[in-house]
Amino acid sequence: MNEKEIDDAFQLAVQLTKQCGPIVLEGIANAAKVVEVKGRHWDLVTEYDRRVEDVLIKGLAERFPHHRMLGEESTTEAYQNEPLDHRPTWIIDPIDGTNNFVRGVKFIAISVALVVDGDLKIGIISNPCLNEFYTAVKGKGAFLNGEKIHTSGVQELKSALVGHEFSIASYAVARPHIFGRGVEFVQKCTGLRAFGSAALTLAYIASGNIDCYSIEYLKPWDIAAGALLVREAGGVVTHINGGQYDILKPDITAASSEKLAQEILTIVNKVTEEVKQKQ
Repeated sequence: MNEKEIDDAFQLAVQLTKQCGPIVLEGIANAAKVVEVKGRHWDLVTEYDRRVEDVLIKGLAERFPHHRMLGEESTTEAYQNEPLDHRPTWIIDPIDGTNNFVRGVKFIAISVALVVDGDLKIGIISNPCLNEFYTAVKGKGAFLNGEKIHTSGVQELKSALVGHEFSIASYAVARPHIFGRGVEFVQKCTGLRAFGSAALTLAYIASGNIDCYSIEYLKPWDIAAGALLVREAGGVVTHINGGQYDILKPDITAASSEKLAQEILTIVNKVTEEVKQKQ
């Protein structure tokens, strides 16, 4: 895709994402909405997740019929795990933070990303409940409601507000890593925050509200749009223990600066080694 095609795709994705705002607002106000459990007891879905994804995928597919669509609610696990190929690929989370959404907690996000030739080109994160609309196009910066944003630039953990999602410890294999990192972080940072939405957490790093985040056992749509936002806002996104971030296997460390990222990676790797020694 050339620059004009990417700009056209961005404009359409923005339009469709904004169309989904009223659906989310209707749903969060509906205390009687039907909630289904997809697998594990915390993995929830509502009709509003499906309605939002339907608007996004139908609208994008109508304009771009040869693009690949990866949506949380509408693609099979086998299809999700297919490697990225020559097709431009949209990665969509209709409501990231469904547990928050179900309870009326307003930390939720619609997340839309476009990958072209394995490279993130577009990232959009919208929280209609708080009137926050984050956008990024590769090479053009990151924006909140049309105003350019930057990471805080914090360099050291002692000055950092850290995103840390303890609920990932629901996975037994992750538990010692999550708790171990939490202990290390809380002894050194200014505070820990868990928002219940990876997409929104990354948007908050991009806008300078918090400073870093390490997370694993998530899906591509939880991270893709936010990863581009962080990078376009001047931050760093790597694999959780260093190396290249893998769009389809998004175990990541994200930070407001390279120096802070290295400090977080040192802690992540230290805890990983300690867990190995105990096994």
